[in-house]
Amino acid sequence: MLVILARLKSGFLIPKNSMANLAKIEKYLKDRKINHRISDLGGEIFKVEDVIKAGINPDQILKTLIISSTIKEGLEFKDKGFALVLRGKDRVDFKKVRRLFGGKSDLAKPEEVKKVTGVPVGAVCPILLGIPIYIDREAMDLKHVNMGSGDLTKELEMDFADLLLAIGKHEVADLTSGV
Repeated sequence: MLVILARLKSGFLIPKNSMANLAKIEKYLKDRKINHRISDLGGEIFKVEDVIKAGINPDQILKTLIISSTIKEGLEFKDKGFALVLRGKDRVDFKKVRRLFGGKSDLAKPEEVKKVTGVPVGAVCPILLGIPIYIDREAMDLKHVNMGSGDLTKELEMDFADLLLAIGKHEVADLTSGV
């Protein structure tokens, strides 16, 4: 399979057509007969705290963060994008992330998130991203999850095992400092 890459102004390389909006995610899940539910959040929501206020169980919330890392490849340094999936209540431990990727790592800027995922910060879903996905070890014990759906007004709910099936290739790593 040929993958055509696009380079953002920041140097970030992403696969073209890797946009993960609600319509594409829902079609992908339906085509593969993966159980899920899309629910209305009652307005645009950007933060975990607001998702909780909308009535979602805080112990079931997953968030997907886009990270920009400078990685050494041979004699060159390249900026690459990665997705980190963690429980909503957890915080990224950037020391662990930098050790994992072997270089400088920071949250992608909102405009980079939009260009990489096709959706704004707060709506990012780990399904159909087109970049490497790392799931925090702490999240692996979850049975049922709620996450961004590719639309700020909707949430995606499913069993964690079904999410892993939908994501496909991923790595499990220690990414957080916990709460």
